[in-house]
Amino acid sequence: MSEGLFTEADWKLFRKKLPEWQENYMGELIKEYAAILADKGEASDKF
Repeated sequence: MSEGLFTEADWKLFRKKLPEWQENYMGELIKEYAAILADKGEASDKF
């Protein structure tokens, strides 16, 4: 990666948005896990 590819403004925006992106990602993972756990089936299959 070459130097100067990202500006300071890019990094500031990234740092500002990162917590929101992380929360959204974790929320989606929780929904997926909840669906897996709610499905009928063997506990060992869910684990």
